[in-house]
Amino acid sequence: MKKVLLILFLMFILVNPSFAWGKKPKNLLYFGHSEGEIEKAVIDNIENKNVFKIGEKIYFLTYVPEGFKSDYIKYQIVKLDDNAHVAGYTRIRNITCRVKNKNYYSDYFILFEEGKYFLQVFDIRNLHQWLVIGGFRVVE
Repeated sequence: MKKVLLILFLMFILVNPSFAWGKKPKNLLYFGHSEGEIEKAVIDNIENKNVFKIGEKIYFLTYVPEGFKSDYIKYQIVKLDDNAHVAGYTRIRNITCRVKNKNYYSDYFILFEEGKYFLQVFDIRNLHQWLVIGGFRVVE
């Protein structure tokens, strides 16, 4: 009986390596110049775009394999300030929105200032720890 249980346990580990090594699926954040570009990047596993021009639409898609825990998420766009001495950043946008799909959310925004930015996505129930974060640049 012990051998059967041991064999079943080993089969479970081989089938589900994330259990054995403590890895969990990663949350992803993709940026792109168009919705079609994001879909292609996700399907073909292409490198993420992260440089955009001033006034250009910046599309993003966040994917959470385990699913969002609530129907609402909050995403923040934050600008880094190179001239600041300590903790130099400014919140540009802080948006709460309803998710229609439990595993992903997609939207776009437009920025009119050059600089380094990052986007962070939170589950509305836990605003202290982001689900995913990603950086990008806006240039002339």
